[in-house]
Amino acid sequence: MKFAEIQFSAKKEDFGVHKILLKLPHSILNWYLLQYHPFYIEEMKLANVEGYKVKLYQNLEQQTEKQKKQIEKLLLLLEQKDVIVLLTNCNIIPPDNIKICYGTILNSFLVLQAAQKAIKRQYKTLQESRFLIVDGENSITNLVLDILHPHVNYLSIYTNRQQYFTKKAEQIYENYGLCLEIFTGEKNKLFETFNVIINCSNAMDNYDYKIQKNAFYFDIVQNKPKMQRLLSRRNDLLLSDGLLLKWQNNTYYSKQLEAIFCITENHFHHFLYYDYHQQSVEEIKNLLQQKKITVTGFTCFEKRT
Repeated sequence: MKFAEIQFSAKKEDFGVHKILLKLPHSILNWYLLQYHPFYIEEMKLANVEGYKVKLYQNLEQQTEKQKKQIEKLLLLLEQKDVIVLLTNCNIIPPDNIKICYGTILNSFLVLQAAQKAIKRQYKTLQESRFLIVDGENSITNLVLDILHPHVNYLSIYTNRQQYFTKKAEQIYENYGLCLEIFTGEKNKLFETFNVIINCSNAMDNYDYKIQKNAFYFDIVQNKPKMQRLLSRRNDLLLSDGLLLKWQNNTYYSKQLEAIFCITENHFHHFLYYDYHQQSVEEIKNLLQQKKITVTGFTCFEKRT
């Protein structure tokens, strides 16, 4: 099993074309690349895991339909090369047997460690910190809740599924004595009380100006429009949609390490491809503890923050 890292490129020299051909007129060279060299593949490794670095030709004059055919041809070739995971920011819809790793799963499992690092920047402690989970009505919300609730003193969830979480809140209180606060309404003043907000939603609820000053906002699901709006409105916040992780004396983006584990670890592979189960959560938590992964920094649109 292998991975592929795919990027668009408009640099004609990235596609293995002979230097003489690069001197051709722009229109002719553009046609030649689209017809005969729409992508370029070379072998690479991440932590001894074999994979491919792929450059996909992108030109402003290129037709969308032509681009779709290029991507379909590329994905078919990658399937034949035993690729099961992709690392890409390109707008690609892979077949069912190939998944895109965004780092979402690994970010969720390491959410507590990430929050602890952010809290230190705020000169606060874990015990006094107030956590908010923004419900995305997905398994990631459940995972983040399960990771956080045994370790924090103040935890709330912003959701329209009050009935669903009421039962969960009863279980949490019975097992840990923690009162899970449930609320809704984007204008609710409760937003001002949280110094850690974990976003699991792709919705665009407008609570941007309600967030506490200097809060840590961790966008686990990588809601790009939401993050772009927050970046333009709130330069005081610590904004992150990814992590920098140290493992075996090397530093990786969370999505890179997620891809590595999906290939090398059965538990992780199963979690990515199948439904959320509490047993698999415990197995991966134990696995990550054994791996001794450390959160070394935060990223936002793949730039360190």
